Amino acid sequence: MEEYFPKHTFQNTITLLNPIFGLQESQALSYIILEKIFNISKTSIIVNDPYYPDALQLKNFELIVQRLLKNEPIQHIFKEAEFYGNTFYVDKNVLIPRQETELLIQIIGNYKNWEKPKMADIGTGSGCIACSLALSIEGSQIVGYDISPEALQIAQHNASKLNANAVFSPLDILEDEIPHKELDLIVSNPPYVMDQEKQQMKKNVLDFEPALALFVPDENPLIFYKTIIEKAKKALKRGGVLFFEINEQFGKETLLLFQHHSYNEPKIYKDLHGKQRFASAIWE
Repeated sequence: MEEYFPKHTFQNTITLLNPIFGLQESQALSYIILEKIFNISKTSIIVNDPYYPDALQLKNFELIVQRLLKNEPIQHIFKEAEFYGNTFYVDKNVLIPRQETELLIQIIGNYKNWEKPKMADIGTGSGCIACSLALSIEGSQIVGYDISPEALQIAQHNASKLNANAVFSPLDILEDEIPHKELDLIVSNPPYVMDQEKQQMKKNVLDFEPALALFVPDENPLIFYKTIIEKAKKALKRGGVLFFEINEQFGKETLLLFQHHSYNEPKIYKDLHGKQRFASAIWE
């Protein structure tokens, strides 16, 4: 069996990926591939102890590199994504959880001293927001809604795997009312990318993630926000709070929507890059 060295394999992988992903992302991807395929840790790469891969491992390695070079997300290749300290199952039917959305969980957790809150997550996708809230806020009950049956199956799978107190139910928010009432919180990360923004997006998003969960018409980019703000009034208890992840271009417009619908204390939160990323308001 041929002898291989981690440093050499690591550098070769970076060289293969670099033209597509750039140095920093290629390094991150290479670490993941070596760990997943060959069970080689970062420490092993530094120490550079030889290893002896079998033929199947070498074949898998080549296939994964080729899939990455065709812009397939590594989260889809390995069917998992990290979010807020947990591993979620993901595939082509749900958006890959974004690192910036983790801040939303922190903001909600620190918003007040929650006491066994009843919560809803509209457009739950993989269930990453719903499950993370359920796991981080003691005594919380949360229902996640989505129009996609496949997404609901994935979300329920993740909740079961993580032992999160979250249930999931079908809902077309543009057509249906929110079934649950007297909620303490409603949260949503709805579609907010305008069609005209597609040309700025990477192929690994455009070609592999569900358009239904991403895009809104250029002529009505706030359609989901308008609808949820209106329908949440019947579902939130007095003093309940509505949280959104938003398109950074429409922070001011989102606040005006809250005000127009008589919500109190509308607020914008910036992400770690200083972009307007989240919004909240209270229904009194």
